[in-house]
Amino acid sequence: MICKKNIVISLSLMLCAWQLTFADNPIRGFVIDATSAEPLPAANVVIKDTKRGASTNLDGYFVIDHLILGEYTLHISHLGYHTTVVTIAVTDKLMDPIRFELIPTTIELEDAEVTVEKQDVRRSPTVSSVPIDGSTFRRLPLLAVESDVMRAVQAIPGVKTSSELSSSIYVRGGSPDQTLILLDHNVIYNPNHLFGIFSTFNADVTKQVTLMKGGFPAEYGGRSGSVLEIITNEGNRKEFEAAASVGLVSARVAVEGPLPLNRGSFALSGRRSYVDPLVEFLLAEGIDLDIPDYYFYDTNGKLNLDLSTKSTLNLSGYWGNDDLYVDYGPEYNRTETNLSWGNSLFTSRFRQVLGRNLFFSANAAVSQYRSESTEENGGLMVSETDDKLLDYLFKLDLELLGSDTHHFKSGVALNQFDFALKVKEIGIIEADIDAVSNLYSAYIQDSWRISALFEIKPGIRAYYYDKGEYTEFDPRLACVYHYDTNMRFKIGGGRYTQFINLLNFGEGMSNYDIWVPVDETLGPSRSDQIVLGFEWEPKPDLEFTAETYYTDMNNLVEYNRLSIEETETARDAFLPGGDGYTYGFEWMLRRNEGRLTGWIGYSLSWIKRRFQGTYLNNGNWYFPIWDRRHDVIAVASYILNERWEFSGSWRFHTGQGYTQLLGVYPSRYSSYGYDRQVMYGELNNYRFPEDHRLDIAMAYHHSFWTGHPATVRFGIYNIYSHRSFWRRSINTNKNPVEIEDVRLLPILPMFNYEVRF
Repeated sequence: MICKKNIVISLSLMLCAWQLTFADNPIRGFVIDATSAEPLPAANVVIKDTKRGASTNLDGYFVIDHLILGEYTLHISHLGYHTTVVTIAVTDKLMDPIRFELIPTTIELEDAEVTVEKQDVRRSPTVSSVPIDGSTFRRLPLLAVESDVMRAVQAIPGVKTSSELSSSIYVRGGSPDQTLILLDHNVIYNPNHLFGIFSTFNADVTKQVTLMKGGFPAEYGGRSGSVLEIITNEGNRKEFEAAASVGLVSARVAVEGPLPLNRGSFALSGRRSYVDPLVEFLLAEGIDLDIPDYYFYDTNGKLNLDLSTKSTLNLSGYWGNDDLYVDYGPEYNRTETNLSWGNSLFTSRFRQVLGRNLFFSANAAVSQYRSESTEENGGLMVSETDDKLLDYLFKLDLELLGSDTHHFKSGVALNQFDFALKVKEIGIIEADIDAVSNLYSAYIQDSWRISALFEIKPGIRAYYYDKGEYTEFDPRLACVYHYDTNMRFKIGGGRYTQFINLLNFGEGMSNYDIWVPVDETLGPSRSDQIVLGFEWEPKPDLEFTAETYYTDMNNLVEYNRLSIEETETARDAFLPGGDGYTYGFEWMLRRNEGRLTGWIGYSLSWIKRRFQGTYLNNGNWYFPIWDRRHDVIAVASYILNERWEFSGSWRFHTGQGYTQLLGVYPSRYSSYGYDRQVMYGELNNYRFPEDHRLDIAMAYHHSFWTGHPATVRFGIYNIYSHRSFWRRSINTNKNPVEIEDVRLLPILPMFNYEVRF
């Protein structure tokens, strides 16, 4: 009896020991900046002497699950930060998420050699993704030394512009409306100020920019080309900070800090232009943009409330506007024109850690783009145009983290588009549209590590659009093969559907845009993409990427310039049924760490479009103006010492296309003689000469008279004054006909002064 009792006790003790030994729990937490407590997305967390690890999501959160009880040493790393080594004990009690702090790196100026610790971390299978952190694009030599997000993105191979005056982006052959632009997870419709010269995004509060040039995963939808995701600062959770700067064309101010009782943070910023000096300079150089009385402003606000160690509520807002006033003509017959356009965005986002390995977020937002114009002549209202697009969004997302082999993500979303357009000519209503449509979407995707060498990312996104009852399914797939820890091969692609289109009246200058959702008369546009890629890191701080791609586009639309009035449906405003294709090759060599950073890149591409059965190029294939065969870009930044930084960028590209004048002929006789009509050749079938430009800048860091850190930036835009071709102007009133090539900016000095408190 005693023997049996001892056996039972022994078995019970062994079972308890087995349960304690093989019970499992996760290590989970947030990786944050040690100086500001800002979350760090894409940080790598690796368990020492194993291949187990994880990468943080956009909120800086990670989970490593199914760990037996015991102690583990974590190596936590992020580009631009010192690697942190932490020992964590996994017990039988589920621990709350831990905050892991990383200290930003500083360059050791006494020693030119900078070492970067290499971690064996698997890259995402996602193709064509290029991240740029805030410190990188703030160093670039840009127009008027105004740090500009869109200008920095334009320096990435595969991104083109309609001219150097425009901050719009054309990614791998797509038009600007084919790029999904997200500000803190929500859509911004017009990313430009000053007719496209500056972007709406304040670089002072921008933390991270990621461009997905193609083949993006199923969690992103609504556009058929590419994705530009911009994440702003959440605010310093440890101390108050403020910054003010003044430049040639605008002044900026930003302030951030912790909330009382350390329950969160806030961030506020604002910017206001005074473009008169730049306008006067352009006019003196013969570049008349017709902006005699103009200003823009934008403000950003963000409030982050820590509800618990597992949940946070983010409230944010953006307001931006452009205002222009023009008057001309004699006093007795004065013409006055007012233009106003801008964006506003209000968002609330709740995020919650659920259970041991689930991450939930709920997002509600309202994004508005509006534009208004009036024209009066002699006190009589000649024309009025008022258009507005309201995009109401409600979205739920769920991530399953912690598995060594799977990372699931799924979500559902509802977009309600409220579109209104009213056009009046001399009091008569020419167009009056007020339409509401709903877009329902859902997605699911998985990052599946099949083996140590092979990983795939399948996904699908489904849509239902009620205005026309369109149902679409967009399958997506990306794969990566790890040849070794430094080299990998990628392939990705899928189908991409778009339900909203852009009317641009500015001939390449984004001064007046109207966004029009599709309806029963005009279906969604689609693209099918495939991308092949290669990545190699010959050194820890050096990365080489090369990609080739092909995109087939159908049901494209183009602004119908022969149907300006009496627009009642989406089909009236557009030429429908367009086809297009683009293909090319790109490579980029990039150095991310050390005193010398930057990249050099090259792209080779072909872009063609066709609108059969229309007047546009008689329905034949044509090259759009952003088709440029060759494009070379080099960007570099060098930190000399604690006080001096130098940067430069050089770009060379094939000239943009234009339509050649073949001749003129008399059309009819009037009291002034014969009127003459211009005969043109095929659309954009000729090219301006090759373009190139070198910009340089320097920054001097010192102490302001109050002892606060300050930076003065000097620069020279277009240092050897090579003036790019913009357009060809034809004056048929002269005899013979006068043809003039309009060129862009010559050499231009730049200046900016910033003080931080």
